[in-house]
Amino acid sequence: MRILIEDVNILIDDKIVENKNILIENDIIKQISDSKSFGRIDYIIDGKNKIALPGLVNTHTHLAMTLFRGFADDLPLKEWLEEKIWPQEAKLTADDVYWGSLLGICEMIRGGTVAFADMYFFMDEVAKAVAESGIKASLSVGMIGMAGDENETLNRGVSFAKNWHNAEDGRIRVMLGPHAPYTCPPSFLEKVIDKAIEMSLGIHTHLSETYLEVENIKNMYGLTPIRLMDRVGLF
Repeated sequence: MRILIEDVNILIDDKIVENKNILIENDIIKQISDSKSFGRIDYIIDGKNKIALPGLVNTHTHLAMTLFRGFADDLPLKEWLEEKIWPQEAKLTADDVYWGSLLGICEMIRGGTVAFADMYFFMDEVAKAVAESGIKASLSVGMIGMAGDENETLNRGVSFAKNWHNAEDGRIRVMLGPHAPYTCPPSFLEKVIDKAIEMSLGIHTHLSETYLEVENIKNMYGLTPIRLMDRVGLF
């Protein structure tokens, strides 16, 4: 398939270059030119009064939470999570996460987002949605280190990484995902860090989301969340 985008403005190196033509062959941009002499073209897109720019990257999502959009969204984070969201998430099935993720992916692609980073649960279903859609993603199993067996929790993230890291010709990457310093004590974080180093994986987490979190972590450890992460070696 040979596609030509005609007379489009292009964002290159923070500058707008006007009235260029873009040749695409089989999903690869092959040429950007003033000329329209590209031989056979299967499909032409009129780019007048439009701009072509690099795809957007969504650096933090819980994609299946698209299903909860607008739900209890007038509450402080702690109350919203503990009283509203977590009880509802406990009812989610793998199928819910699959379809919620696929919906979110469709919305991102429509808006020009070509890659995203996600941390949630039932992550095999998120990976399947990514595989089917063609988008790129960095995926993490959300790990809470204060409930259940720490090693079992970590192993879920490690197992997911072994199954999906660099899958789909590299479109899917995996990170380890300790949820946050208020749900993952330093002893658990150190285990995650050691495993990330061993497997050459990145780490995806939440830090300093609210003023209350910062104050609580300072009261518990005498450090801000950022300084605490620095002390345990996460950076």
